[in-house]
Amino acid sequence: MKYLSLFLLLISTRVMAGDYYYESRIDTYDPVTGLYYKAVEEVSTDKGFLSGKSSQNNVININIFNPIDGTSTLLFKTAQKNGIPIVLFETGFKDGVIEFNGTANNRTIALNNFRIDKREPKNKLLVGLRNADSKETILYISDKKGSGLKKLVTVPNAADWHIDVKNSKLRVVHQTGKEIRIESYEW
Repeated sequence: MKYLSLFLLLISTRVMAGDYYYESRIDTYDPVTGLYYKAVEEVSTDKGFLSGKSSQNNVININIFNPIDGTSTLLFKTAQKNGIPIVLFETGFKDGVIEFNGTANNRTIALNNFRIDKREPKNKLLVGLRNADSKETILYISDKKGSGLKKLVTVPNAADWHIDVKNSKLRVVHQTGKEIRIESYEW
């Protein structure tokens, strides 16, 4: 019974840790381009808590597979020491809403996403690295094939961020005391 209570506590802590960071695996296709995104995970040699098996837990890169020419590309030139919990990209348009795919919670990240004029999904890939110590999120942007990767912004733990879909902006919202400061970046 003691172990069951501990297990339930650990699960509820992960669920309540925040809406941005699902423990979802990066293992998905883009229905627009056909590209396949797969997490490259650091294999831990430590044994699991409840089993003797080693666990894979820290995403250190993203492999982008192009099924048309059979090539694979790593998004980052070197393995990332911070985890990569966020991968997000547009996949379609339906009923005045832009659809997204990836690992992040679309309801809290893709805001102002109603009555959108019909358009094709953007050829953009948003990737977020989460620093385990500082809890900062470092957002990178590239095209869906991983070309042109650049650091967009570092979001402090105390700030929030979202994509303003209607206005094609990524917004970082800082609050200090009673003051709100909003930074906007092209999406």
